[in-house]
Amino acid sequence: MLIYRFRITNDTIDGFFREIEIHPNNTFLDFHHAILESVDIHLCEQASFFITDKKFKREKEITLKNEKRKERKYDEDLDIVVTETVVYPLMKASKIKSFIEDPHQRMIYEMNGKVHHLFHIELYRIYRSEEMVSLPRCIRQSGELPKPVEPTVPVQTAPASPRQSPVHKPMRDIVALEKFNDLVEDEQELKAIENNLEEILEAGVPAAEPEETMNISEEPYTYEGQHTETAHDEEEEVQMDHLEDYDDIESLDRRLSGYDRDSDDFA
Repeated sequence: MLIYRFRITNDTIDGFFREIEIHPNNTFLDFHHAILESVDIHLCEQASFFITDKKFKREKEITLKNEKRKERKYDEDLDIVVTETVVYPLMKASKIKSFIEDPHQRMIYEMNGKVHHLFHIELYRIYRSEEMVSLPRCIRQSGELPKPVEPTVPVQTAPASPRQSPVHKPMRDIVALEKFNDLVEDEQELKAIENNLEEILEAGVPAAEPEETMNISEEPYTYEGQHTETAHDEEEEVQMDHLEDYDDIESLDRRLSGYDRDSDDFA
C-alpha cells in the first residue's frame, strides 16, 4: 500500500507542526477533516487547498463548497484582458494523487469563517507499507492553535417591576370579633334586664347618713402644771384685786422692805 506523508506548519505559531499520513486515493475532503481533527477544530465554514510551486506561489485551488468566481485573465489570441467565470474543483471530488506533480509537492491550506488560519503543506515522504492501517491519520504533532475568544453577551436585566402597595390585612382583634356575628340575641333575657334597670331607677339612690361631728373647744388645750401667758395674767389680776384690800399701803411697804431680794428670802 502506497502512503503519502505530509508535514504541516504554521508560520505564525512557533513550534507548531503536524505529520499526517494519507492514501493517494483519498480525497482532499478526507485531508481536510484530518487537519481539523489534529488541531481540535470541529467546524469550518469555508476552506481551500492551493497547489503551489516551490516558493508557495498559488497555482490551482480546490474548494470545500461549490463556488463560481469571476477572474480577469489575459487572452493571448485576442491580446486583451477578459473576465471569465471560473468554477473550482471540489474537495470531495478531487483525489490527492491527481494533483501531485512533484515528489516534494507543496500546498497551502487556508480556512476561513469564525477563525482564520493558513498552513504550509509539503510532501516529504512517499513509501509502501504492507501493514493495513486506517488512513488518514496524524502520527506526530507539536504546538496548539490559540483558542478563539468568545464574544461576551451582555446580560439583559429584567425591568424593575412596578412597586406594589402592601396589602392591608384586617386587625387580628377585628377578625376575632367577627365570630360573634353569628350569635343570636335572647329577647326574653334582654327584656328582663331592662325591667331590672327600671326598678332600680324608680327606687332611687338611698340618702347618705350624716357624718358625726365633734365639738372642739376653741380654748387651747393645756396639760397639768403648764403655765400659759393667759393664766399668768389672770393671777396678776387676782393679786392686784387683793392689793386694794390693804388700807395702809405704807405699812405694807415697811413690812416688805426687810427683804434683800436674795433667792433665799423666797424660800
